[in-house]
Amino acid sequence: MTPDPVFSPLTQLGFDLHKTSIAALAFLVWEHLITLDDEVEYIWRKPWTAWVKTAYLFLRYFPLVIQLCNRILDEMIMQQQDLRPSALRAWYISQAIVAHLAMTGVEFVMMVRVYAIYRNNRRIAWWFLCLWIVETAVVIAGIFITLPGVHFIPQQFLLSVPHSFAYLAISALFSQAIILALTLLKFFQGQWSGTSLGRLLIRDGFVVYLVFFVTTATAAVYAIAGLSFGMTEYAWYLTIVSTAGCRLILNMQRLPSTTTSQSFDHSSSLELTTLHHTLHHDLNLLAPET
Repeated sequence: MTPDPVFSPLTQLGFDLHKTSIAALAFLVWEHLITLDDEVEYIWRKPWTAWVKTAYLFLRYFPLVIQLCNRILDEMIMQQQDLRPSALRAWYISQAIVAHLAMTGVEFVMMVRVYAIYRNNRRIAWWFLCLWIVETAVVIAGIFITLPGVHFIPQQFLLSVPHSFAYLAISALFSQAIILALTLLKFFQGQWSGTSLGRLLIRDGFVVYLVFFVTTATAAVYAIAGLSFGMTEYAWYLTIVSTAGCRLILNMQRLPSTTTSQSFDHSSSLELTTLHHTLHHDLNLLAPET
């Protein structure tokens, strides 16, 4: 088959980026395999009505399915197989929504943790709901704003991400900053800052925010500049989001259910108990304040 002249100058670059994206998929599969025992022990035993189980399975398998689909499409494009340009373009543009859904899974877990340390405060729940609605609106607006400027060719699926990823990155960073700020505020106000539970919340919060700051900021730069490494960065973005979200859940599930603090007063003990029971026993997210 005669190579497509449009694609010929990018053949080696496309091949290299395709291999790097496959590496992201391989890492995600490896992460799944090494945590499979914990998944069976802490997740599969829970009832299907448990939000922890639903969130974990979504974060584990939704990005994995998307990665598999994208890598298959990569290979088909590399082999210059006939694909419907309109369908491929729609799938390409929708990747911003896919990335937002994956990030929503992680943010949901982080929001539940913060909601719990604020003793199931309904006001916090409504703030988080409004925050997510605004974030979603920004992502959708970004897609429509940048849509007229998308001049799509199939090979673009191997290279750059849609410009709408810039809106996704900005909105996600804003939401994560608020979640981290609320965690830190409660941490320094409470008397449980020296406990293993408190250290876990702060450690996970900082690590996740730092990792997501780097990945989302990079995605924004690649989207705005139209760099040829955007889709590969997006493949790793999905892998990182899936890994971070699942690790957040597993880290909390690994905490012994007897976590207490004998040196704290009644109020602090209640705060710890509320948090631990919310995350371990799947209390209703809109339960009345205690």
